[in-house]
Amino acid sequence: MLRRAQSRGDRMNWRAHLFIGVASGATASYFLRLDLPSAILFCAVSAASSLLPDLDIRNSKASRATYAAALLAALAAAYSLSLAKGSGVGGFILSFAAISGALLLLDLLFRPRHRGVMHGAPFALASAAACYLFFGALPAGAFLTGYCSHLAADAMH
Repeated sequence: MLRRAQSRGDRMNWRAHLFIGVASGATASYFLRLDLPSAILFCAVSAASSLLPDLDIRNSKASRATYAAALLAALAAAYSLSLAKGSGVGGFILSFAAISGALLLLDLLFRPRHRGVMHGAPFALASAAACYLFFGALPAGAFLTGYCSHLAADAMH
């Protein structure tokens, strides 16, 4: 019990990471001389990405949001499959159970340990490179700003 309480006290909470992500995004926006709409978007992306390294914690805000998105995606996929097959409610339930089970299995088998691969510069750079390929330089810069703010805050805490 004591060990669990100490580990909670040793890590920063999501609010602190979010605040640091926004502050980092605002600072970068200032130095990049972005106009207001671009600066707001930059700060929003930086704030969101500042929470992502903690996806490796099952009960983190980022994980909860990911679980909610996965649930909605599973529902939508099951609904689409049941419509395509014309299988009705029974087909929907079976499809949803299969998709949800597969997602749960993937989560249980492949979730990295906390402060493992997701808390390193190579993962941050690879993720920012993927962001660059899909969205361009400015969103990738915002992503990297927020993600690295999390890593720096953890290193100093």
